[in-house]
Amino acid sequence: MANRVLGIEIGENLTRVVEIDYKAKNPKIYNMFGFPTPLGMINDGVVQPDGMFRSILYSKLKEKKIATKKAVFVLNSARIASRDIELPLVKEKQLKEMIAMNASDYFPVDLSQYKLVHQIIEKIDRPEEKKLRLSVIAVPNDLILSYGALAADCRLQLVALDYSGNAIKQLMRREIPGDVKVTVKVDEASTTLTVMDGSMVKLQRNVNYGLADAIEAIQDSELFGEYLSFTDAVDVARRKTCLAIKPDGTVPDEPAGSVMDPMGHEIDSERFKKLRLNVSYALSNLISSLGRVIDYYQSRNSDTPIERIFLIGLGADFSGLSKLLTNELNVKVVPLQQFDGIHVAKSINLAEAKLAEYFNCVGCSLSPLDILDSKKNKGIGAPIMAGTAAGAMPPGGAQAGMQGKSPVGPDGKPLPVPAGEEAEKPVSFAVQLLIFGLCVVVAVGITAYSIFSNLVLTSDNMTLKARVSDLSYAQNIYDVYNQTKKDYDWTKLLESASSNKNDEITGFVDELEQKLPSEAKLVNMSVTTDGVSMTIKTGSKDIAADVIAQLRTFESIMVSNVSTITEEVDETGASKVQFTVDCTYVKADDSAASESADGTGSESADTSEDASSQAQTQTDSGSSDTDSTNQ
Repeated sequence: MANRVLGIEIGENLTRVVEIDYKAKNPKIYNMFGFPTPLGMINDGVVQPDGMFRSILYSKLKEKKIATKKAVFVLNSARIASRDIELPLVKEKQLKEMIAMNASDYFPVDLSQYKLVHQIIEKIDRPEEKKLRLSVIAVPNDLILSYGALAADCRLQLVALDYSGNAIKQLMRREIPGDVKVTVKVDEASTTLTVMDGSMVKLQRNVNYGLADAIEAIQDSELFGEYLSFTDAVDVARRKTCLAIKPDGTVPDEPAGSVMDPMGHEIDSERFKKLRLNVSYALSNLISSLGRVIDYYQSRNSDTPIERIFLIGLGADFSGLSKLLTNELNVKVVPLQQFDGIHVAKSINLAEAKLAEYFNCVGCSLSPLDILDSKKNKGIGAPIMAGTAAGAMPPGGAQAGMQGKSPVGPDGKPLPVPAGEEAEKPVSFAVQLLIFGLCVVVAVGITAYSIFSNLVLTSDNMTLKARVSDLSYAQNIYDVYNQTKKDYDWTKLLESASSNKNDEITGFVDELEQKLPSEAKLVNMSVTTDGVSMTIKTGSKDIAADVIAQLRTFESIMVSNVSTITEEVDETGASKVQFTVDCTYVKADDSAASESADGTGSESADTSEDASSQAQTQTDSGSSDTDSTNQ
C-alpha cells in the first residue's frame, strides 16, 4: 500500500483513474476506471471549482474501495509550452540560473505567471564536447493551483503533477518496441504524435483535432432513436465500425444483408453507409494534419523512416480507426492492446479494460516531472495548496477542511470521513486558557518587536530615498534600453515573418533564362518550399537529353527526378517529347529542421508554414491539351 499512487487524467468529457504500485521493478495496476466529466469542469486544462466533480471522484474512490491517498494528475493544456535547448555542462544550481536568465528567449509570455521546470534529455561529457540537452517546460501557475485545490477537496496528497507529453514519453520507453518508436494518441479534443529514437524524443506534435466531431456525428444520427450522450456515442463507436474504410462507405469485413445497430435493431444498410461517410468526413482535418506532420518528419529523417504507428488513447478502441489511418497515412497503424512490462491485477477484466485509454494515467505515475519541487514540498495536500488557492474554491471545500469542518457535497450534506481519519476531539477549557495566555505573550512580543523594527525601517527608508535621488539618472538609461529592446524584438519578428525559402527561385529563373535551350518549351512549373517541378516539351529525345544535361549544370538547383516521359506526333508529322523534372534548391534554408527536436508544441505552428508558403507558377506554351496541377 505504501508505494501505491493514483494516476488521474481529467478530460473534457471523460475522467480516468489508475491505482498503480509505481516503485516496483515491474509496476502493477490494481484498479482502473473512468467516468464522465461534468460539463464545464475543465477549461483549457484548468479545473474549475465544482463541488459536484469533487463529490463524484470521492464517491468513485470509495466505491472501488481505494484507500490510496497519494495522487499524480496529468495536465493537458494548450498553454503548456516546451522547448528543447542545449547548455554547457554545469552544476544544477548554475543550470537553473542560466535557464531563468534566458527564459524570455524560450517563451514569449509573462513568465511571472508560469513555473519553469526542466528535464535532462542527454548528457554529453567528452573531452572535445561538454554540454547538456534539456527539455524546458513552462506551466501556468493557475493550472497548478487548480489541481492543488482539487486534491485538497478530495483529501488526496498531491505528490506530483505531470503533463501529457512526458507521460507518453515515459511509457513509450517501457512498452513500445523497436529503435524508432511512434505513437498517435487520439483523444476527444486533441491528438499527440510522438516519435522516439531509442530513449530520445525526435518529434512530438499536438494536433488540435480529435474524435469530438466524429462522436458528435454519431450523436446526431437518427439511426439510434433519441439523442445519444457522449459516453453512449463512444460505446457505439467501440462496438460498431462507424467509419468508411472504402470509398463507397463500407468496411472490408461488412457482412451481406441487413445491418444491426448496437441496440440489436435492424438498420437499412444505405442509411448506415451515409453515417459512415459523415463520421469519416468529421475526421478529415485530423487525418490531413497527421499526414502533414508525418511528411514533415519523413522529409528530414529519411534514414529512420516510420514503418509502424501504435494507436493509443480513446482512438485505440474506436472501431475501424486503425484501418482508416493505415489507408490514409500509408503507414501501418496498430492499436495498442496490452502492457508487456506492467502487471495487471486479476480482478481487472482485460477484455473490457481498454488499456490504451489509460496510457497517460500509467505514464505519469512512472516518472513524472518535478513541477511541484518535491524536495521542498514532499507531497502537497490540503495544508499547503488549499491555503494558496483559497480564493478559487467553493464554500465548504478545502477551506472548510482547513477550519476543522467536514467538506460538504452538492446536496449540502457532509462528505463521509475517509478511512483512517478521525473526527476532531473537543479541546478542554484549561488547554484553551493556556493557549490564550501564550497567544497574549506572543502578541505583546510581536508588538514590541514591530515598533522597534518600524523605527529601524524608517531610518533605512530615508537613506534609500537619498540614494534613489542620487541614482535617478539610471532610470532614463533603463527606459531607453527597454524601448530599444522592444524595437529590436519587433524588427526580429518582422524579419522572421517576412522570410521565405522561395527566395531561391530568383536565382533559378535567371539561370533558366540563360541556359535553357531555345528548342525546349516550358509547359508548366510548380514551386514549393524546397524546389520546383517543371514539365518541358522538346522536338526529340536527343534534345530532351541535352535539356536534362544542361539542368544538371545549374548552380541554384539539383535535379532529383525525371519522370512522365511521353512521345507524340503532331498534325505535321513532327515528333514531340514531353517530360517532367523535379528539382530541389541547392541553398534552401533548412533551419526548420532544427526546430523538429523541440519536443512539443502545437502542430499548426509547424505545418502552417508549409501550407502558406507553397505556391503555383504556370507558364502556358499555347498548347490547349496541357493542364497545370496545383501541389
